[in-house]
Amino acid sequence: MNPLKRYCRVPSRSLQLGRRVPPANMLRGIHALSLQQRAQLSGPNTQGQRRHLATPPPQVKHSDLPQHLYHQYADITMDTMLESIESLLDDIGDPEYEVEYSSGVLTLKLGNQGTYVINKQPPNKQIWLSSPFSGPKRYDFVPEQDEWVYARDGRSLNDLLKQELSDTLGRDVDLGLTGVSSRVS
Repeated sequence: MNPLKRYCRVPSRSLQLGRRVPPANMLRGIHALSLQQRAQLSGPNTQGQRRHLATPPPQVKHSDLPQHLYHQYADITMDTMLESIESLLDDIGDPEYEVEYSSGVLTLKLGNQGTYVINKQPPNKQIWLSSPFSGPKRYDFVPEQDEWVYARDGRSLNDLLKQELSDTLGRDVDLGLTGVSSRVS
């Protein structure tokens, strides 16, 4: 018999149904065990072995883009995005729609449609997007495409914003975020 089962006050029916053991009961049970019983629970020869988690740690991709180029490309992208969105919102004329840009953070409020937050992340050399429709994404600059691309799905920042804003605003939207490197002076 599992010694932990004896000290945890969890009905065996809960264990059979696959319910999680409440942490407080689990801790009480583990503290009540002797050192020998704890060793039995952890299994033989577990000292010095590395613990394996069910979910692998996130894979961090380090950009080879030099820091000064990252800042130039990110600034051009953010400025172009701001100008395009300001022009778009002026054309629409809805008082609930608002765009702000401060300290590298662009906030686009679309009333009860939600809020976009787009910001520079210099330590990672990325642009981060929080969308009310597709959630959070992290974009890396891909020189071969000359665009900011989300590594998990291969979609560019321009394509995602074009689709989401076009659907939300009911008109064709193009923020002009392609060809970033050609705009560096």
